[in-house]
Amino acid sequence: MIEDQLIFADWNAPSTVVALSTTRKGGSSAAPYASFNVGAHVGDELARVDANRAILQSELPPDLRWQWLDQVHGADVLEVVAPGSTLTADGLLTREKNLICCVQTADCLPVFVAALDGTEVAMTHAGWKGLASGVIENTIWAMENSGEDLAVWLGPAIASCHFEVGAEVRECFLAAEASESTKYELERCFSPAKSHGKYMADLYGIARIKLSSLGISHGNISGGTHCTYCDEDRFFSYRRDGVTGRMLNAIYIEG
Repeated sequence: MIEDQLIFADWNAPSTVVALSTTRKGGSSAAPYASFNVGAHVGDELARVDANRAILQSELPPDLRWQWLDQVHGADVLEVVAPGSTLTADGLLTREKNLICCVQTADCLPVFVAALDGTEVAMTHAGWKGLASGVIENTIWAMENSGEDLAVWLGPAIASCHFEVGAEVRECFLAAEASESTKYELERCFSPAKSHGKYMADLYGIARIKLSSLGISHGNISGGTHCTYCDEDRFFSYRRDGVTGRMLNAIYIEG
């Protein structure tokens, strides 16, 4: 695969943890899924999706065991000991080596988590509904390691420059937060939009606030530098295009 087909996490996790996101480049799918679409649920030809997945699998270690996820914009996080059929949840956690946990995105925030000692990893799909429902909290609480012993990478997602939401989304986050200081921080993640009564939401900022409140140091929270909406050349974006493909976000512990 060419270099711009994959984005590898630049973070404080040990070298035995591999975390990556695909881009939309280098696949076999035709428009509007052009070209490296890994989503089998979006209307693309399944033969092309299978071919794209096979390309990715050929570039990674052959002994990896793949666990796929049917995401529902909720807050459930499942521990995987042995891979099987597609699971329904919005987060996966494993302590097994060579078991690759996968989520698909096209604007929602992929959150990669790894223990600093390399003993466990998690992969979370965090759209605004999942963030508000506690998917990040549930992910961190499911880890055996405490927050100060974890590293996090925020993968490619839609940035605040293009993520317009209604006032009800803002209120959903504020109403669920008991801490006044944290509520103040969250308020700053919603800036007034040009449209009356709308706000530009910062998913990256919300995630960082939640992660920090769970004991993860700022120095161990990386990423959050991309915008899937802005970078049409590299990323699929549901908010931008409607009918479109999906990127893969995956993490595993090398065996």
